Amino acid sequence: MYRITMIALLLGLSAVAQAKSEKSVVQMDRQAPVAEQVRKVEKALDDGDYNEISADDRNTVRQALARISQRMGDRQTVQELPGASQNEVFNDQERINTILARAHDDSRQICQYTRATGSNMPKSRCLTVAERRRIEEKGKALIHDQRTFNNLSPPGNR
Repeated sequence: MYRITMIALLLGLSAVAQAKSEKSVVQMDRQAPVAEQVRKVEKALDDGDYNEISADDRNTVRQALARISQRMGDRQTVQELPGASQNEVFNDQERINTILARAHDDSRQICQYTRATGSNMPKSRCLTVAERRRIEEKGKALIHDQRTFNNLSPPGNR
């Protein structure tokens, strides 16, 4: 009976983890009204949808949005702009799309369910992709520092 209960519990936990809705990446395109797209991007940045975006990338996105808004003026779509301005707006849109796609991938949360030694109770550990990468990099740096320290010690002390 206990095993059946645990299996049902684990299946329920995995269903809840999968049911968590993934927010899609906010992307800018040439067809939709630009003012609406700018509002969507600003809202996504302010709402915390992109937790793992760096301050530099956030500033780059905001500057690109300001340039796009300035170039658009009263116009609704990119097609209404002259050719050179269309290219500049398109380049800014692509820069924004690239940064937001990377930040969205880094902000994705992954949960891992493990059992502690001596326990049958699973525990979840949820981290973003960027947090996992930072932990891995710190671990590699620690191992590298330890190896470097061992190589520097005098041969008689080994």
